[in-house]
Formats: sequence, structure tokens, C-alpha cells
Amino acid sequence: MHLTRSTLIATALIAALSGCGDKTAKADPDAKAPTLADATAPKAVAAARELVSRAALPKADKNTPESQYVELNSGNQLMFSYLSLAAMPIDYKEVATSFSPDYARASDEFRRNDLLTALKPRIDGAVAEAGQRRYVKMTIDSPIEKYDFDKKGFPLNSAVWQSGSYRYFNDNSTYKIGFTNGDAYRYLNVAAEDSARTIEGLRSKYEQLNLVVYAYTQQADLSDKIVKAEIVKVALVDRKGNVLASQ
Repeated sequence: MHLTRSTLIATALIAALSGCGDKTAKADPDAKAPTLADATAPKAVAAARELVSRAALPKADKNTPESQYVELNSGNQLMFSYLSLAAMPIDYKEVATSFSPDYARASDEFRRNDLLTALKPRIDGAVAEAGQRRYVKMTIDSPIEKYDFDKKGFPLNSAVWQSGSYRYFNDNSTYKIGFTNGDAYRYLNVAAEDSARTIEGLRSKYEQLNLVVYAYTQQADLSDKIVKAEIVKVALVDRKGNVLASQ
């Protein structure tokens, strides 16, 4: 059976409404159940649309080995990833300006044209490679806050989980990366007390800790040059690269 986007959104609204009703009943039996007006309010509709859009995105293969994840350390990598996902005509002059210091500095138009001609195959190759290597990983410093005993975990940097947040690199800050399922990674769960004590001890002494985020690029946000990616897993590592916790 073929479902239209409107039908999917309506279904999501109904599911959200039902879910809210169940949670409300358990939390407070005397509370009023949500109404249809609640479910069709602008915020609820926007949330439902986001759920539908997220569900339609391609998903990562969680069994992909770590060796296949490409290390992200440059905004140019994000640019090529964005261009591969956007599948739009490439503005070679704009890309060359970011990608090639020689092209960006050249003032002679004939030299610029010669450089651009030479750069086009390299740009095309980099875009094609980015399209074939969609599993990426990036390192985030200062990734955790103090241990939360109620959650039995460490709150993670808001750039990972907060809706609308993104990361970028200084060499080309025009292109960014944001995570579509960051809400599942608001906390790094560390149930074992010994491990949690070790991590908290390092954090409280301002020892170097990094979070390696393993992700799969899914979509290009054409409105703001953002690569949308699904987090596959995260790993907290010390300054020597030893994994202290993962999720």
C-alpha cells in the first residue's frame, strides 16, 4: 500500500498523541489526556514532520568495521561530502576558492582559468570518493560534564545531541555536520561504578578526554550547507587513545 507524506505525518501525529496519553496516565492518573488540538499544534506538527523526514533517511549498517570510517579533520571533506549528497551542479569556482590556495590568491584571470581547468578533475574525484565513503568519524574535545548519578552517565557535549547544533572546521567553516539521532546520545551511560569513578577522576582533574563520534552521512541540508549524519556509536578515549567507555 502506498502512503503519501500527508498520511505519514498524520500517522505520526496519532502515534505521538497516543504515546503522550500513555505516559501521562502512568505519571498522573488525574491528568487530562492530550486533545487533537494539542497534537495538531504547530510544534507537534513540526515534530511529526521531523520524525517522518528522519525515518525516510538512509540508515547505517551497524556492523560496518571501524577501519571503513574516514577521519574527518577538514571542512573541505565536509564540502565534498555535501556536494556528493546534494547531487547538484558543482560551482567549481566557489569550490576551487576553498580547496586551492593558489587559485584563491591568483589575480591573473588566465592563470585562474588554467588552474580551474586542472582542478576540476580533482574536485570531481573528491566528490565521487566522498559519495562512496559515507562512514566517517570525528573527534570532539571537552566532551563530557560531571557524572549524573540519576542517569548513571555523563552528559555529552550539546553539539552531539542538541537539535539544530552542528560542528565545523576552521579551514572551511561554510560546510558543517549535524546529527539526526543525537537525542539518543545525550548521556554516555557508564553503569559500572569503577569505570565511572575513573572517568570522573580524569574529568575533575581536567585530564585530556576526547569523544570519537562514528557516523554515517545521510543527506545534504541545502538551506544551510549542512551534512546530516546518523550517529552509529560514540567512544570516550583518553589522551593515549585508550577507550574508557563506548555506546
